[in-house]
Amino acid sequence: MLTLLCAALGLAGSIVALRAAAPESRAVTLGAVDVHVVPARSGEVDVYVPVVDWGVRAEPYTAPLAVELEFRSLDRNAALAALRSGGSADASLAVLEGELRDAVSDGLRRAAAFTLLGGLVGGLLGGAVIAVFSRRRWLLLGPATALAVTFAAVALTGAGVSRFDYSKLREPTFYAHGEELPRLLEFSERLLAAGEGYEDSYGEAVAGLTRLIAVAGERGPEPAPIDRSVVVASDLHSNGFVLPALEGFTRGKTVFLVGDLTQRGTEYEAGIVAGVAQLGSPVVAVSGNHDSRPLMLAAARAGVVVLTRSGRLLPDGTTDGEAVASVAGLRVAGWDDPAETAGGSFAGHLLELKEQAFLDARQQFLDWFAGLPERPDVVLVHRYGFAHALLEELEAEGGEPVLVLTGHDHRQRVEPLGPHVLVDGGTVGAGGAFGVGHQLSGFALVHLDTDELARAVDLVEVEPASGAASAHRVVLPTPAPVEGEAGGS
Repeated sequence: MLTLLCAALGLAGSIVALRAAAPESRAVTLGAVDVHVVPARSGEVDVYVPVVDWGVRAEPYTAPLAVELEFRSLDRNAALAALRSGGSADASLAVLEGELRDAVSDGLRRAAAFTLLGGLVGGLLGGAVIAVFSRRRWLLLGPATALAVTFAAVALTGAGVSRFDYSKLREPTFYAHGEELPRLLEFSERLLAAGEGYEDSYGEAVAGLTRLIAVAGERGPEPAPIDRSVVVASDLHSNGFVLPALEGFTRGKTVFLVGDLTQRGTEYEAGIVAGVAQLGSPVVAVSGNHDSRPLMLAAARAGVVVLTRSGRLLPDGTTDGEAVASVAGLRVAGWDDPAETAGGSFAGHLLELKEQAFLDARQQFLDWFAGLPERPDVVLVHRYGFAHALLEELEAEGGEPVLVLTGHDHRQRVEPLGPHVLVDGGTVGAGGAFGVGHQLSGFALVHLDTDELARAVDLVEVEPASGAASAHRVVLPTPAPVEGEAGGS
């Protein structure tokens, strides 16, 4: 029991000492950086730039330790020079790589020293208490026990940190405030392009960090997107308050709205349509179980590309009969929700399907997809249950990759299965107007390559009231080449 007491006090002392230790400041090529190593629930590396209030966070190891790098000052000219120096750029980045590696290594060694010192102090305290009430030999046994336990903890933690998975640097979480996150994502393509091996991953990650810091705070014309990206959103639920927060992410991009633009599709809610139509270039939508045909017709008249199972909805209320539409160079098909009402009133609008009705509607959806005249690149269907069933059928049959976009459950997710990918952006409307301040506005950015294949997805969450935002990047596996062409049957 006395041994456990001293061991516990030693560990407590080590944690207190580690938290109390001040960050260590280092001069690097990009400016001055503070290195702080603190206890954490899971291992992470966090790079923060307070000048522009943005940061990048990754979890490349499992040890309960966080390494925090905070750039207190920035030399943007040096960073830009490293990027523009042609053949000498690799040498400049190699210098920065060495500086950051040394800074982190020194920070870890310093943290280990503080941990051991804190453990020793904790053990001395425990041994002194025991000696007062019991045996004097614990004045030595107490700190010895605590130091041994603390040393073991340091060794185990060091072993965990040493198993650094550099591929995790390709899947960071970006966080920022206001307009900074969309700019940060615009310039993060070097991180996305990082290779699998140690040299490629680490080098590309450092190059990406250099570029991000080089453009941090830069004003003037908006940079052109490096990779083609599309926005996936659903479940707006008539919450116009979130639209201004989305503009920086959607400007100039194709926006897919996968149902539930409104709460009940009433005439009163049609006022949301004008703002929705201005979100992207173009905006493509399908109905959800909360929508109505008059509401979707209003959207079509405002310029939104409204897709139904029988084709694009026209301003006169008919459809063009083309089940697969060409939108921004993509073959796109959309399924209107079976709970979409013909009228726009609260009365009589049943939002959910009974069990058998759900199963019947899901089979109708799968039969509709199988009967399409050509294989679409993108499919929009509001209900996640329908989307996941399609994903499983696609994986079983193979063929050309299909991007399945969905919503309904207000849960962000990315599900690759074979060459196909399902993306659910969550609830862009933060659960409705009354959810602002309590629920985050969620949507997804899907990055496409030159072959229009999804290579990565950023799951974005924005707090509409404050503008605080974060984005977690998911890098998708490269699909295997497809022999021949596979069309819909």
